[in-house]
Amino acid sequence: MPIPSRRSQDYPRTSAHHLAWPRALGLINSEAAEQRHLQADYADLAARFYPSATGPDADLGVDLMTFFFLFDDLFDGPRGENPNAARTLTDAVAAALDGPLPADAPAIAHGFSDVWRRTRQGMSPAWCARTARTWRGYLAGHVDEAASRHHQVPCASMAEYLAMRRHTIGAQPTVDLAERVGHYEVHQGLFDSAVIAALLRIAIDTNLIDNDIASLEKEEARGEQNNIVLVLQREKGWSAPRCITHLQDEVRTRLEQFLTLENCLPKVYDSYGLSAAERATAGAFLNDGIRALIRGAYDWHRRSGRYSPQYAIPAGRLGYLEELGA
Repeated sequence: MPIPSRRSQDYPRTSAHHLAWPRALGLINSEAAEQRHLQADYADLAARFYPSATGPDADLGVDLMTFFFLFDDLFDGPRGENPNAARTLTDAVAAALDGPLPADAPAIAHGFSDVWRRTRQGMSPAWCARTARTWRGYLAGHVDEAASRHHQVPCASMAEYLAMRRHTIGAQPTVDLAERVGHYEVHQGLFDSAVIAALLRIAIDTNLIDNDIASLEKEEARGEQNNIVLVLQREKGWSAPRCITHLQDEVRTRLEQFLTLENCLPKVYDSYGLSAAERATAGAFLNDGIRALIRGAYDWHRRSGRYSPQYAIPAGRLGYLEELGA
């Protein structure tokens, strides 16, 4: 891994106190749910994704990670195989992007509403609109995944799978938040750059490949077919170990491309006429957003207890301990 490991200096504090937010919003209500949450160590993930963040900014990063995984787990059951039920929940969550929620909205929707409220603080309307579009894509992707399971038509190729999974991995909203916790906004024109788009795509792909390899045992136990290892097995007819080796080689190749593309950034900045301040902001986004996503995911997947064999729950049993989506 050519990108150095980093972690926020505020990790000891966020690790000690990060359960306060989900408890207060009714997202964690039992000792069993608390212990599972602690074993996953989402505070560590946030500290790696946002290595320069401290104080309330670090707290927001942790709360976003808490939301992501509690929300994701709600699809490990009948809802994840029923596109109508999936859409009911994603619509309830997406409503927070448009305004206040009704009191009887699902607990997980209220959790997202609180994260979204704090995410918007200090950010421009244009930034909020861009980030809201990212969130809508993330939520819609869960309906697509549920439809694939419902119709028992798993992805037939890597290309098809990546097109769907790039939304549901949640990497783009994660990178978006780097701007918010860093208190800056990247020059909007840069997102039209093919180089920036390629850097983001590599970061997202390496993240999801890492995640799918880590979660393979957990997803196989549930009968999940849309995992990148399983998709590659079907497409190529290879064994699982050969698929994993191939994917690890793919990650190395992508990272080599990433480092090459980074060398093109000064010319990209020149082409958009960026000022010295705008170049500094773009550099912060690269280091504390895109690079941190790649290395943070790499480190956390090798430390977290989320993918321990004890959580490889078979199909027919709920993959979550508390119903937060009703």
